[in-house]
Amino acid sequence: MHYIVTNGNAYAIDHPQDAIYGAPVLEDGTVDWDGSYDIAWDNLHEEEREYVAHLAYHLQEIAKLSEEHLEVFVK
Repeated sequence: MHYIVTNGNAYAIDHPQDAIYGAPVLEDGTVDWDGSYDIAWDNLHEEEREYVAHLAYHLQEIAKLSEEHLEVFVK
């Protein structure tokens, strides 16, 4: 799993091909993964949609780099 914490929310993906999902961040800074949720794209304002899409892009790139890094050491 790869995730980014910002503005009281965590945004995560498990694999580069997966959809992004969210989870609330508790007051102590830990992520409440039990409270995770699918992103309701239709309910987001245009600016929020662009922001979350931007996060999703970077999460996918991070996940791809991680997979490539693992392949180097497996060979």
